[in-house]
Amino acid sequence: MSGMFETKQDKASRKLARTEKEKKAKRKTRTITILVISVLLVLSSAAILINSNFIRRSVPVVTIDGVGFNAAEFEYFFNTQLHEYLNMMQQFQGMGGNMPDRSRPLSHQIFNPETGETWADILTAGALSNMTEIVSIYKAAVAYGFKLPDEQISEIENEIAMISMQAMFSGYPTTATFLQDMYGSGMNEKIFQELLEMISLVSSFNQHKRESIVYTADDLLRYYEDNKDDLDVFIYRELTVFAEYLNEEDFAESSEFDAAVAAALEQARAEAAMIAAGILDEEGFLEAAAEYEIFYSDPEYTFFMTQGERLSQDINAWLLDPARGFGDITIIDSEHGSRIIFFVSRENNRYNTVGMRQILISRPEVNPEEYLLGEIDPDFLEALEQAERELHERAENIYSLFLAGGASEETLIDLMQEHSDDTTPGGEYFNISKYPYQSSFAMAMKVVPEIEDWLFDESRKVGDSELIYTEAYGYHLLYFTGFGEPFFEFMADDRLRTRDHNEWLEGLTRGEPVKHAAFILVTM
Repeated sequence: MSGMFETKQDKASRKLARTEKEKKAKRKTRTITILVISVLLVLSSAAILINSNFIRRSVPVVTIDGVGFNAAEFEYFFNTQLHEYLNMMQQFQGMGGNMPDRSRPLSHQIFNPETGETWADILTAGALSNMTEIVSIYKAAVAYGFKLPDEQISEIENEIAMISMQAMFSGYPTTATFLQDMYGSGMNEKIFQELLEMISLVSSFNQHKRESIVYTADDLLRYYEDNKDDLDVFIYRELTVFAEYLNEEDFAESSEFDAAVAAALEQARAEAAMIAAGILDEEGFLEAAAEYEIFYSDPEYTFFMTQGERLSQDINAWLLDPARGFGDITIIDSEHGSRIIFFVSRENNRYNTVGMRQILISRPEVNPEEYLLGEIDPDFLEALEQAERELHERAENIYSLFLAGGASEETLIDLMQEHSDDTTPGGEYFNISKYPYQSSFAMAMKVVPEIEDWLFDESRKVGDSELIYTEAYGYHLLYFTGFGEPFFEFMADDRLRTRDHNEWLEGLTRGEPVKHAAFILVTM
């Protein structure tokens, strides 16, 4: 019987074994649970630590030639690249074109579909390139022993003070939160100031190196003479005799169209040759141009003044010919017809630049959109006349005060603060040149024709003054402050200085950016 039935002792043993097994299973489950929770806690803590501002401000994410940058510093350059791009697009395309979605991660947005590069890729590359350039000049400045000028330190302090005011007026609780909104979550005032100091040191030293290069008068003359075909100014008149406009869709065969175009161009050349044959002088050119096309009735539309390096290839050789003289004429074929070119002169820039001060008296603004009929509204026209009367009265009053004060430079300066609409410090302008192509800041400033005519009058002398009206701006109370260097020397100096300064920049050591493991901070 004992082999057929389970005893009480057997039941108890089996129950005990089952209980022990269940306990082991529970302990194993609890252990696994604890391990999983522990791992999650570690990962969570790591993520929090990685994204903490402390880490972003202290752990290097990239090193360039021995100079380390943390995440906050890198993000400053990254976001600066982004701001500059957005500003450029806003200025030139009104926020059109290829624009990122600021509400989504830039690393998830494709910039170039052909390469697969994201916005983050492009901005990162730009930031690293900019940082590399800055580091190369920064290390050169440190090795040179260059110190940031006191005025630059003051400018940085003023900039930070202005940013603090902007943050306050924009509703930000602190300056730091404003900076973080602009440049990334790790930014604070201390890092921002340090970056500005570094960038200002680089900018000041770069400028110092450019300005410290010295050239003799012989150096400048030799450079100009070696490059005069590029730097001289060529003055000529031009009119185009246009070929008959043809539409390819009107021809059954392309060969028929090509033949018709060739015939039209030949006819235009024949007409141009006939016009050119009747031109004996510049006045005759202007008469012929006006007779051919009403567009050319304004002599300005036939007038060209071009620096040699900017001449189009089709007229370059003819204009550069040393035998070229006033009144020479040629015909140049083009895809639109034939161009008649009348040579006036070649200028070698031997004149002196000039300087002046001015009080600008601007006319009151009258907006046609504020009137029912716009520009044809009688009330608008009356308002324009009233604005001109006010402008004239104001100008005459200021001029009288100037004359009563002795018509001196000191009197002009005294009157500026209250009466001038010119925002240029002291209303003072240097290195004014004659020709429109020289309007870039790197070369020289350019003034409107009415002022240019007065400034470059052969009788002009220091201390001369005049009240001049211009359609573009209003009245200008001018004071002639003197002559600068010969403009050919100014041009040669600028070109030589740019060349030699660029050579210095190219000779600097540039280390490759080394990304550290923590670079993940700036890509999350």
